[in-house]
Parts: sequence; C-alpha cells; structure tokens
Amino acid sequence: MSLSVTEPFDAIARSNVNSAWGALTMEVLARLGVNTVVTSPGSRSTPLTIAAARNARVEALSILDERSAAFYALGLAKRTRRPVALVCTSGSAAVNYWPAVLEASMSGTPLIIMTADRPAELRDCSSGQTIDQLKLYGDSVRQFKELALPECSPEMLAYLRQSLVHAVHLSLSANAGPVHLNFPFRDPLPPSLDASQPVVEAAVLEEAATVSTRPCEAVLQAGGLDLVALERLSSHSRGLIIVGTENPRCGDEAFANAVSMISKKLGWPVLADVLNPLRNYASEDRRVITRYDTFLRESGEQASLQPTAILQIGSLPTSKVLRAWLGQLNAVSFLLSASPINIDPLHRVATPLYGDVLSLAEHLQHQRVDSDWASKWTTLEARQSQAIDERMGNLDTLFEGKVAWLLSRHLPVGSSVFLASSMSVRYAEYFWSAGSRACAVFCNRGANGIDGTLSTALGVAHGGRPAFLLTGDLAFLHDSNGLLASSQLRGSLTVVLINNNGGGIFEHLPVAQMDPPFEQYFSTPQDVDTGQLCAAYRVPHQVVNDWSQLVNALTKSSDPGLRVLELLTDRKADRLQLHKFHQ
Repeated sequence: MSLSVTEPFDAIARSNVNSAWGALTMEVLARLGVNTVVTSPGSRSTPLTIAAARNARVEALSILDERSAAFYALGLAKRTRRPVALVCTSGSAAVNYWPAVLEASMSGTPLIIMTADRPAELRDCSSGQTIDQLKLYGDSVRQFKELALPECSPEMLAYLRQSLVHAVHLSLSANAGPVHLNFPFRDPLPPSLDASQPVVEAAVLEEAATVSTRPCEAVLQAGGLDLVALERLSSHSRGLIIVGTENPRCGDEAFANAVSMISKKLGWPVLADVLNPLRNYASEDRRVITRYDTFLRESGEQASLQPTAILQIGSLPTSKVLRAWLGQLNAVSFLLSASPINIDPLHRVATPLYGDVLSLAEHLQHQRVDSDWASKWTTLEARQSQAIDERMGNLDTLFEGKVAWLLSRHLPVGSSVFLASSMSVRYAEYFWSAGSRACAVFCNRGANGIDGTLSTALGVAHGGRPAFLLTGDLAFLHDSNGLLASSQLRGSLTVVLINNNGGGIFEHLPVAQMDPPFEQYFSTPQDVDTGQLCAAYRVPHQVVNDWSQLVNALTKSSDPGLRVLELLTDRKADRLQLHKFHQ
C-alpha cells in the first residue's frame, strides 16, 4: 500500500506513529537549538532513543547509569547555558534523575527531561516497570506535562510541536531550570519498515519546518529595575558588593565587566567568591577582594570595615565567616537576582532587585566616591594576599589548600574548572588567587551535595576547552559510575584528586573530637586503591608526589579523554595547616 501525505493518517502502522512522535520531538528540539540528547538504554523509550540516534542535527550520547547521565547533561548545560535533553525508560530509571534535577532547579540550569511511560491502561495494575511518574519531581521543575498518546493527525503533530516549543522557552525563562515531559507509548515500540514510513517522514519534516524561532539563543531576559531603589542604593558611599555563586547567562567576561563598572560608579569594593567569573577577570581591577575570610576573622579589623549598604549579586559566598559578619551588620541591603527567588538566607531587611548586572551597570549613575573607604579594603587585600603567597611558596609538604592556590596560577588560559563540594570548594574560596586566566568555574552548589561530581565535570568538559576537576576522594568515589560515562567524553578532563582517605570537612566540626564513632560514621575512610579502580576503566592515573610534578602535569597539553592526578594528603595535618593560615 502506498500513501501520500494528504491521505488519512489512521492507515499508518502504530509502530510508525510512535516513530513519528519521536522523530518530530527530536527534529523540533534540534530546530530550537537543543544540540545534545543524553539517553540511557531501555525499551519503553525506544521511539525517542532511535529518533535521537537517527537525527543528524543532534548529538546523541548513550550513558548506562541514568543518575550519571543526568549529571553529565547538567554539566554540559551549565557550560553551554543552553538546554540538554535527557531520555530514559519508564520505572525507577526516572527516579535516578532526581538528584540532578534538584541541582538543576536550584542552580537555574536548563534541562529537558523526557521520561517514557506506560499508557494509562497499564498503570495501577501491577504492570512491570511501572511507577507513578506524574509530577515525579514535584516543584523542582518549571513545568510538568503529560503528553498525549502519539497520533499522526495534523492537529496532534501541531500539539506536540508547540508543547516542545513552550518547554524549551520555559527552561530558559527568567526562572530558568528543568522541564519534565512524560511520554506514554503503546506497543509496538520499534519502527517497522513498511510502506507508511515515507509518509511519516514527510509529515514530520513538514510539521517541524513550521518552527521558526530558536529560543536557546534568546537567553537574556529584558526587565526593568526599580529606579527608586537604585537612587537609595546610590546614596551610600560606604557600601560593599557581595558576589557569590553565579553562572551568568551574558557570559563570564561581560559579567565581570559589568560588575567592575558598578564598582567604579559606586566606589565600592567587590567581595568575590571563587564560584563566579570575577577572580579570573580581575587583573586590572584592584577593588576585587578575595581574602575576606582571613581578615574578617580579626576583630580589630572589623570595626573600620562596617558598611552602610550592601549590594548582593546572586547567592551568598560559601564563607561562614563572611555570612556571620554580614548577619550582624546594621546595613541597608539590596538583593540583585535575575530570577524571582529569595537569595537571602540571613533574612535581613532587604530590597529585592530583579534584573541582571548589565542593566544595573547601565542604569547606575556615577557617584561621588569615598576613596578612603575602598582603600581600606584593598590595603588589607594586598597585605593578606602577600602573606598567603609567601607561605604557600615556602610550603613543601602536600597541603590540600595549596592545590587550589596552584590551580589558580597554572591552569591553561580559558580552561574550565569544576570544584567539588565540601573542602575542595572551601579551599578554593580561601586560596584561589585573583588574576586574568579567564578560567570558567563551575560547581554543584545548588543543594551543596557531592552527588554526581565526576559526571557533572565530564559534562562540563564535553565539547569544550580542556577542563579540570578538583575533588576529594569521597566525592570522587560517590560518583565512580561516572568513570563509565567517560567513554562518551568528547574533550579533555583532568581530575585533581585529593585523597586523604575520608571526609576532610568533618575534621573541622566539633564531632571530630568524638572518636569513636567519628572515623567510622563521619570520616568514613574507604581504603580504595584509586590506581586499580582507574585501571579497571582504562583511565590513565598518576600519583603526584611533589608540587613540581603537579605544576608540570597541569601545564602540559591535555590529551583527549579522562585522566586522574592523585595527591595523597593527611586530613588531620591539613586541618592544622589551615588553622595556621587563619591565625
């Protein structure tokens, strides 16, 4: 039987209806600018997976473990700032996406989550591999949509097309984040090669051709700023700009230039966490303050540093010392966020400002500045930086904190860096030096967990410039399935693994004095031979014994693929060494 495009679609085999549904999904996503689809093996998702594999417009990756796959997609979406699509089968597969979905939601990272499902007649009747997937991720997604069963009528193809258009737009809205689409499919799932296939392909291409927008490119959101609040902000001469975790949509350099302009117009110093672009674009701006955690511990310095106003951009920095100091200040606060969310865990009397730094830099007027105010901060910054640099330069023992200091000075210009949670990110905040290496810094600090550390870093590295992961042993081992995902990597990732055989962060808590049960239940040493683990996955591994070895390994050209540089340190000695730096 031969059919023309104008003949009734009900004559098409059901398997090719499923095929058309999947093919249109991938073609529309591709035309909307979604470049990568990460799949995991499964039967119910066959129409989507085959469509992704066959579509030349998208890069289709296959990662066995759904949890690792989701974090891989998360890392890639963080770096590219555009949605990555995920495809999995029905049942518990979708549940394994949950940690990455939570992180994507809290960090404002766009993902298109496509879970395959049983049709309604196979739910709630003990059918195999079936769970309740409706609104599975709760409020952590920007939209949940249960799609209709596939049909190839013009009306239903148009419905699918517009559902996808809206999903991508929502993932990139002012409150960017993940979107969940649930796809029910009836058997048979694989496409059949019958006479209807050309009709299906023609109908799909005809419908997809109506997509005329590329919302993945339209990521900047227009919005007005409260001009009255800006006047109040500008009336203060002794203020501080606080910048925490931020992966700006406008790009790292544009963000750094905008914050620098705001600082110049107000005359305020900028306290910059390591988890935003400022420390890596700071060579010409002396008002970038990075050693605040050290000198804010000194009670004698705090009295002369009291601001009357604070402009917070994005979330607060990691430093508990800084947060405690901000919490006891009697200062007017302004909270600038591109998303309509509360970014103040201190619950200060504060004025929210919804917008981006580019708009704020443009609308602010130059003010009469108090040069003495900024010089107090920059003088302290220079003094502390010199002291840290001298001590680090003379330190021969393998101290975990020196790794972050060396990374900030020796990584290739323009490379990407992923910082694991726990002590890795804290040492980086303490010791990452300001400079002009233009490194892009990434993290999973939405939920502050160690979930998916290696897989996310692999996603950051995929298709980009050489990337580096700074991690402890527990975060690395927690996501050891990421070693499986390394087979999909198109790029270079160097893991700098600090192995102190346990959770070093707990050494800094009062519970460390209670042993037992400290070692078994908190520090949890795993006693894993990392070299043998890497060998099982054919991943190159090197033990680094001194600082010159590390610098040489960092500065040599990175070969494609994953490699691990392991430094063995003593976490109790690291705690004592850090205490000396803070004295």
